[in-house]
Formats: sequence, structure tokens, C-alpha cells
Amino acid sequence: MSVLVDTSVIVAALSARDRLHSRALRLLREVLEGRWGPAYITDYIVDEVLTYMLSRGGAEAALKAGRLLLEKRVFRILPVSMDVFLEAWRVFRENLPRLSFTDASIVAAAKAYSIDYIATFDEDLAALHPSIP
Repeated sequence: MSVLVDTSVIVAALSARDRLHSRALRLLREVLEGRWGPAYITDYIVDEVLTYMLSRGGAEAALKAGRLLLEKRVFRILPVSMDVFLEAWRVFRENLPRLSFTDASIVAAAKAYSIDYIATFDEDLAALHPSIP
């Protein structure tokens, strides 16, 4: 069993004012304790989290997120290879306008890396791959 953690969960966990903050913290605790197996993110998720935190919380929030994801390495980071990228393009085209390209890349990465679950609060993303919560 394994899980790919979506931006929505990470951002909610890092943002105390987010309406899903408590739920995100509980979910991440389960994930990091190994309840769902090894925990992954993609390089696109790193990009999305850092960009979001910078735009909403400023430089300190982005640096805090970066330290968590890149220095503490709480998740294993999977690269979006060219094969995953091209599959993401197919998923994106077939699911417009519901998914962002990053979300399409999450579906493609989950498939390519045989990841069992996606931890997400995004209902459109959850509809395309088995998900938690």
C-alpha cells in the first residue's frame, strides 16, 4: 500500500486558518505514521505548494514549507518523467475543465508508480483514483 499526498492536504495542514486545517493534520499524522504505506509527493506538488504558500503566506511561509518538503524530507519526491508528463496531458485533455495540469500529473504519477491512494480534499481528483480520506 502507498499514498501520494496532494497539495490541498499539505497546504491545509500548513495553514492554521484553513477550514480543513484540523482534518489535514489528522490525515497527515496517519500518513506519516505509515498507515497508508510509504508517502509520496511529486516535484509538481512541491512547486504548487511553494508557489501557493509564497502567494498567500509570504516568503516565511514558503520557506517553512520548503524546509518541510525538501530538507526534512517527510515525503519521498517522485519526478514527473516525460512518460508521466505525456499521460498527464491525456488525463488533462479528457477531464477539462475539472482538473488542473498538476492534478492530471498526480493521476498519471499514481498510475505510473503504482500508488494505491491519493490523499486529497479535491473531489474532482478523488473521482479519478482511489483516495483518502
